[in-house]
Amino acid sequence: MQWNLQRILKATAFCLTAACLMLGSSYVVADEKGDKKGDDKKEVKKEEPKKEAPKKEEPKKEEPKKETKPAPKKEEPKKEEPKKEEPKKPAVTVKTLVTNLESPSGIAIQDGTGHVFVASRYGVYRYDAKGKTVDLEIAGYPTDVYGKGPKYNIGPLGVAFMDKDHLVVGDGSRPDAEELVRIYKVGDKPLEKWVKEDTAVQTLGPIKAGDKSAKGEGNFYGVAVGDGAIYITCNGDDTKGWVAKSVIKDGKAGPLEPSIATKEATNVDAPVAITFSLDGKELVIGQMGEVNVAGDSLLTFYDPKTGKLTKSLKTGLSDIAGLAYSPKTKKLYATDFSWVDAAKGGLFELKIDGDKVTAEKVISLDKPAAIAFDKEGNLYLTVFGTQGKDPEKSPGSLAVIKAGL
Repeated sequence: MQWNLQRILKATAFCLTAACLMLGSSYVVADEKGDKKGDDKKEVKKEEPKKEAPKKEEPKKEEPKKETKPAPKKEEPKKEEPKKEEPKKPAVTVKTLVTNLESPSGIAIQDGTGHVFVASRYGVYRYDAKGKTVDLEIAGYPTDVYGKGPKYNIGPLGVAFMDKDHLVVGDGSRPDAEELVRIYKVGDKPLEKWVKEDTAVQTLGPIKAGDKSAKGEGNFYGVAVGDGAIYITCNGDDTKGWVAKSVIKDGKAGPLEPSIATKEATNVDAPVAITFSLDGKELVIGQMGEVNVAGDSLLTFYDPKTGKLTKSLKTGLSDIAGLAYSPKTKKLYATDFSWVDAAKGGLFELKIDGDKVTAEKVISLDKPAAIAFDKEGNLYLTVFGTQGKDPEKSPGSLAVIKAGL
């Protein structure tokens, strides 16, 4: 590989910037070629506090007791018991693991290895939390553009494991009616060289224009596997707001077909985030709504067997992009991408009480997307971020919040 002076200067500037931003933590930079890059922690000598010589306490001299007449007793006013303060919640810290990702969206965690698979514009990456390495696993996707106001180049979007060795990838890199859902066989170790996106062991779709979808379906944002099927949120025919379904039989996925018309059920656009309830009995969907309208996102629940809407709740959030239940605390969390006002975006706990939802902000984030918990309760999340001055450096990242949510 040949290097010229300009490239060396750019590389030096990039390394200095990364070192300044990530001082004190280790992180990995992802690139299209899947190179492994990282910073090692440097041990910093801590100064020992100066020890003060112990001071001797002089014994107190006792004053001779004076005889006094007993004073008349006064009734003491009743003291109010001090109010017990609520214990303060520990501060939530987000640790960046991988940088230089463009439009990172879906997250899936592999059973057994704990490897984190992330979909971004250029393909699907594998992050090994133990080895702190990142490798490009699947690439060669075309690209499409999505958004109002800020627009983003997108590639593969939603990801989920059908089983330990098969990864489902919902595409967003093609026009509607041409989008595909691919299923790849993945091992427990990174590949020596990434594979092309058309090397899937199964391909589902496309869902073309027809009686059910006037324009055909595309932008397969969210993927959830449960109740013997694959469920995928779509953004094609806005009058329907389809969730597509593929029934799994004998380890194989069946045809991909429109299944739940969420727009007709809720009168709100764009199903995006999707997951299953902890007991696996309900399909939970975040209805994003219009990206240029604030506060219109819904939290909805469906019977996966019948496709019937069982509950639709207003959240006050603007654009729900990710949903996940904590395996430890059983709490439900959501990310708000917040297209209208990025400063209001972040990670939220959704507290459900009857027919009401309270969205309590956990931490602010710059255009967060997908979230997924591992078995230990660590929360992984993707963030689109805001493009900086250097167009060659992508602002997206993969991060983690340690167990506790």
